[in-house]
Amino acid sequence: MGRSWTGRAIVRATASGPALLSGTTLSFLGDLDIRSGNVVEESSDLFGKSIAGSVLVVGSTKGSAGAWRFIYQLFQHGTHPVAMITEDLPDPSVVQGAIMCRIPIISGLAGQILAAGLPQETLLNVEGDTVSED
Repeated sequence: MGRSWTGRAIVRATASGPALLSGTTLSFLGDLDIRSGNVVEESSDLFGKSIAGSVLVVGSTKGSAGAWRFIYQLFQHGTHPVAMITEDLPDPSVVQGAIMCRIPIISGLAGQILAAGLPQETLLNVEGDTVSED
């Protein structure tokens, strides 16, 4: 087992998947293709990549009161991230969607993980308030 980090569990659950690391803010409303999970926002450093099955590590999310619906639709299509790691607290609608879909969220960690220099697709395990390298 590699390094581990502890943050603030916003939605407690367990998940594992390849890291998808981003230094840009992600919106669940408009930045993603729901059916594929691909990031379609050209200004994102994740443009063209899929969030499906990933442990999504982003500094922050932006959205609207409807973000929960898009997370739920991603879940229904099987294109959702298995976990979300943020630096900032996600907006309440993102938390609502994650609770509905049982997607763990830990905040206060993205900056540390991004600074650690992990390569994309490093296998990460999320449990409670802890993220660890496999």
